[in-house]
Amino acid sequence: MGMILFKLVLSTFVGLAIGLIHKDKNASRVFTLICVGATLATIISVEFFRLIDMPWHSDPARIAAQIISALGFICAGFIWISDNKKVKGLSQSAGLWYTAIIGMLIGASLSSLTWAVLIFVFLFYITTMNIAKILKNLIK
Repeated sequence: MGMILFKLVLSTFVGLAIGLIHKDKNASRVFTLICVGATLATIISVEFFRLIDMPWHSDPARIAAQIISALGFICAGFIWISDNKKVKGLSQSAGLWYTAIIGMLIGASLSSLTWAVLIFVFLFYITTMNIAKILKNLIK
């Protein structure tokens, strides 16, 4: 039970941190809920089939795979075309997608891969934010 609680707390902080990068308090809630939900679905997927211990009927990936299907629906709602004919919401949609995958990694107890992906994601955000600032200053 302690490990499950740790996974949920970790996924809460990860989802919140990624959501805060998007600078919108509502986005941070959505990112947190997506990460925690993906972690929970993966934990249920793994633990349920561990309990029944019937290898010929068990497929722990079945429940977790539905996270990706649900995200297709949710992420499509984040993408829209603005009044000036520009596509908006793509980065938030992609962010939700990989936040859920990070939640799945946490739920599956893939610790080293989870930390590697987290480091990569945060370095990517830091790098792209700095490049955007430099380009903005060059254009002025």
